[in-house]
Amino acid sequence: MKVLYLDCFSGISGDMLLGMFIDLGLEETYLTEELKKMNMGDYTIHYSKKRTGAICGSDVDVVLAHDAHDMKHHHAHHRNLSDCCEIINESSLSKWVKTMSVRVFEEVAQAEAHVHGKSIDDVHFHEVGAVDSIIDIVGTFIGLEKLGIKKTYASPLHDGHGFITCAHGQMPVPVPAVAQMLASSNRTIPYIQDDVATELITPTGMAIIKTIASNFGTIPVMDIQRIGYGTGKRDTGQINALRGILGEQLRAEKNTQDEVVLLEANIDNQTGEMLGYAMNHLLCKGALDVYYTPIYMKKNRPAFKLSVLAKPEDEEKFSEIIFKETTTLGVRVSHCPRYKMQREFIRLSTPYGQIHVKHATRNAVEKWAPEFDDCAYLAEEKQVPLSAIYDAARQSILQLQKS
Repeated sequence: MKVLYLDCFSGISGDMLLGMFIDLGLEETYLTEELKKMNMGDYTIHYSKKRTGAICGSDVDVVLAHDAHDMKHHHAHHRNLSDCCEIINESSLSKWVKTMSVRVFEEVAQAEAHVHGKSIDDVHFHEVGAVDSIIDIVGTFIGLEKLGIKKTYASPLHDGHGFITCAHGQMPVPVPAVAQMLASSNRTIPYIQDDVATELITPTGMAIIKTIASNFGTIPVMDIQRIGYGTGKRDTGQINALRGILGEQLRAEKNTQDEVVLLEANIDNQTGEMLGYAMNHLLCKGALDVYYTPIYMKKNRPAFKLSVLAKPEDEEKFSEIIFKETTTLGVRVSHCPRYKMQREFIRLSTPYGQIHVKHATRNAVEKWAPEFDDCAYLAEEKQVPLSAIYDAARQSILQLQKS
């Protein structure tokens, strides 16, 4: 599976993304021709090589015909969400490119609406509504599609500090729309402020990476094939570029294989109450799992097999607990290599309240599971069937997958 890792050591913006894709091998003529499928008037895309610090990368700049003398033309067009979506949806671009591009605009619209206290329909875009920003967003998905990238990962996001001047006047860094997109995320997006007195993360860049990144952290296990740098426009006093690392993810992700110990004991002379207590005690002490299996022993005696999964370093601890809390005279030990999925807990909102959802991934496999205890608590609190809570949880998961 072809994957992309975005190294955001100097933030992220739309033009940096486009420059990175060009540096990774996206043909300039292909990008230009694909973008012409949208009816946006007369503009020119300038492609060039640019040095930032000791690094040479690709720079992409969009110049409007009536504003060619001024490279800083971000406020040339004010559009609302429906205007931007209409331009995209009426084009002959692929369905996937159009769908994903619209999602990015919806992400920005929601953030801007929250910040300014308006409805989504009343939000008029400034930077993100200009022709160059539409090109940045749509061009990103053209690049992902053309290069065959199936999954995108990202590093923690680095930003600057202080204030910048934009269409709304002077704004603190992170700019309000970026801050709101971070706050509204249902998953952890690591954010770091560096000692750089300017904005490094633009609303466009934030919305794109929030939409496309499957995970934030270190580089996944991959066969690195190509490196690309997309340069930014700001003078930060350091390397101002977005680094893209392109490659093939051929093996399992890090930390997806380990070893557990399986402790087992056959018990035929203990009451159910005592066995239930032993199970709860083992789980409270940190056992990974505890379960009983009905069995028949010698002389046709009905009995139970106690099984305890634990970390290898806890083998002796749990053996002692089994001896103390059960009537067994022996504990069998097996060391079991295992494959496991990466797991994280995400807090989601439902019409009934917030719940935790277990999110598991391994290579191309992805699973979601609402936490039973949260669902059961809400069912009791709201006096609704447990199935209704689970249905609401599944709807929230579907919304998250689409965002």
